[in-house]
Amino acid sequence: MSWAIVKNNQVIEILNGAKAVTINGIQYPSSIFSAWSKADLKNIGIYPTQITSTIDSKTHRATGGVTYTINTDHVAVHYAKTPHDLTDLKTKLVTEVDNQAHSILGPTDWMTVRQVEAGVTIADDWKTWRASIRTQAAAMKTAINAVTTITDVPGLYVTYASASDGTLTSVSSGHLWHWPANPDEA
Repeated sequence: MSWAIVKNNQVIEILNGAKAVTINGIQYPSSIFSAWSKADLKNIGIYPTQITSTIDSKTHRATGGVTYTINTDHVAVHYAKTPHDLTDLKTKLVTEVDNQAHSILGPTDWMTVRQVEAGVTIADDWKTWRASIRTQAAAMKTAINAVTTITDVPGLYVTYASASDGTLTSVSSGHLWHWPANPDEA
């Protein structure tokens, strides 16, 4: 947990965890953060922090600014951010799709070369899988190109539901980075 030291209605320091502090010439041990109540800490100018905005790197970049709002029971921390340029982001994502599809198919390209050079037929399950990678890449690029606002970008990504044991159990939405398993993995 992080804390803010407030003096004269201004945040003067953010503490990322409990540590010994000196306030108004009095040294306090780090144990006050676990032993004292929030009201006791507030009386000496220490408030818990609460992050009110996060930066999703898929859609925004940090601009370096942080603002604080001192509330009655906490200090709200707000990180300044700027959205990525949508055209540049879409170009980057399409390039990533192409690169990933290439890296996924690359290890099995030998099958195609062997078929062309030696006439050894590629197994149907491998032909189907390779075609599914190209189909999925095309679907991803179509979805990327269909995005019209930066707020639509998070919907491009696949999200997974987690089971109680922590395993990923299902695809719940999105297109990006959900590639078909190859026949040896299926």
